[in-house]
Amino acid sequence: MIRNFILVLLFIGSLYGNVITEKVHNIVGDKEFQTHKSLIELLFKTESFYLAEDKIKYFNMFDTLQKNGLLNLRFNKPAGVTIEFKIKGNNKKGYKILNDLLQTLGYRYFITKKLENNSEELTWSIFLKVEYMLDPVMFLRELKYIGCNVLEITKKNQYQWYYEIDFERASLPKAAPIQKNEKVRFQKPLKPIFLDIEGAKLIQVLSRNLNRWFPDIVFFDKDLNVIKDIKIDKVYKGLKTKVPAGTKYVKITDKYNLINIKRGLTLIVR
Repeated sequence: MIRNFILVLLFIGSLYGNVITEKVHNIVGDKEFQTHKSLIELLFKTESFYLAEDKIKYFNMFDTLQKNGLLNLRFNKPAGVTIEFKIKGNNKKGYKILNDLLQTLGYRYFITKKLENNSEELTWSIFLKVEYMLDPVMFLRELKYIGCNVLEITKKNQYQWYYEIDFERASLPKAAPIQKNEKVRFQKPLKPIFLDIEGAKLIQVLSRNLNRWFPDIVFFDKDLNVIKDIKIDKVYKGLKTKVPAGTKYVKITDKYNLINIKRGLTLIVR
C-alpha cells in the first residue's frame, strides 16, 4: 500500500515536472534548452512555485527565465511579428485593457490582422515590426496587477506568440471623475488619460507648448461600447468637441506616441 502511494506521488511529480519543463522548452527553444538543461532542471525543481494544481504560474516562470538570462527576446534587426490574443471572460473589457496596455508599454504601431468576436471569446491578432518581442515579464506584471488570469502562453515560433487570458475579474483602470467647468492639468501622462465625464456636453483639450499632439480621443458608454472615435493625423494645439449623447467615459491620448504630449495636457469639460 505504501509503495503504491509513493509511486503515485512520483508519477504526479513527474507529470507536473513535464508540464513546466515542456513549456520552458517551448519558450527558450531546442538549442538553448539542450545547452542549459542542467541549469533549467535546477531552477525549476521547486514545482509548487511554478504550478498551481495543473496550471502554470506564467509570471513566475518567465521571471525566472529572464533573471537567469534564458529569455532571448531580441532580434538581430527589426522584424515583423504576430501576437495573437484569446480574450475570455469579458470581451469588451479585455479588448480595451489590452489595447491600452500595449500602448502604455510603447506598442502603438501595429496592424490588426484578425478580430473575431463571439459570445464566449474574442480573438485579436496583431502584426508589428519591432526590435524586441513583447516582454512577457513586464506584460504579465501589468496583467497580474489588475487581476487577470493568464490561461496559456505559447511561442509558436520566433516571430509568433499566443496568449490566452481571462478578464472576468480584471479591474478597469480607475476612471477619475471630472466636474463640469473644472479645469484639470495632466502632467506628462505615462498612459492614456481615462476619465469619467458622465453628463458633460462639451470637452476642450489644450496641448502645452512644445508638444506635438496628434489627437486621439475615444468616447465610451457605460458598457465600454465605443460611441465616437476621433483620430487626427495632424498636430493640434487644442481641440474642442461636443460630447456624444450617452457618453460615460473618455480616453485621451496621442495617435502615435505618448512622448508627443510629454509636457502634459489641460482638459476642460462643460
